[in-house]
Amino acid sequence: LFPFIYSVVISFTNWDGISSEMTWAGLQNYIRIFTQDTDFRNAFNFSIRITVVTSLFSNIFGLFFAVLLTKKLHICPFGRTALLLPNIMSGVILGYIWQFIFTRGFSSLGDFLGWDILQLSWLGTPGTAFWGIALVSIWQWTGYTMIIYVAGINSISTEVWEAAMLDGATGFQRFFRVTLPLIMPSVTICVFWTVVRAFTMFDLPFALTGGGPFRSSETISMNLYTEAFTRNNYGLGSAKAMLFFVAILIIA
Repeated sequence: LFPFIYSVVISFTNWDGISSEMTWAGLQNYIRIFTQDTDFRNAFNFSIRITVVTSLFSNIFGLFFAVLLTKKLHICPFGRTALLLPNIMSGVILGYIWQFIFTRGFSSLGDFLGWDILQLSWLGTPGTAFWGIALVSIWQWTGYTMIIYVAGINSISTEVWEAAMLDGATGFQRFFRVTLPLIMPSVTICVFWTVVRAFTMFDLPFALTGGGPFRSSETISMNLYTEAFTRNNYGLGSAKAMLFFVAILIIA
């Protein structure tokens, strides 16, 4: 509670994080954010876009693999472990691994196969950097959503499916009219988890692109970090953090 209240106080000052004195600034930091700070607005827009894309596809793929791996297949235990493994690993480690894949691995594979698409500068332009971060995020989070969906599907009584089959329901009808409505609590959990995690993402883009090129892939968390700990604008950084907190609170 104390660090939070202290951050609120700091957000109304021009403190640099070093000096023993704090200069009261009132609402100037908040006014500056809304009127002058284009970097924060760009970071906010980027976070919204990456949140929509990663939340949507990580849930779609997670549900797809959950349905696939709840079938009676011998590969199920291995498949669940393989899909969950990326979520266990650190985002910083994954960022550096995928940075090597994007910059070295794809180009070498493109030379070998003769595919020009693999020769793209995946992290060198704003558009490709966005999709590079989205791709790695979806790959990392799909396993976690899959586990939640597997638990939801396994909690459904087999009698419900059997009754639907006796009524002549097709596979798609059983999924959309039986399975999906009954696992809506799992959908709620996964959507909330992916939205909050994507909106507060820091480690993966920090290691993958460092916010580049030209700060085009900078998230809100990275913008706060840069403002407070690189530029030593603790007051302005705390004001941004308060606005960030309000946004997360609204989502929650």
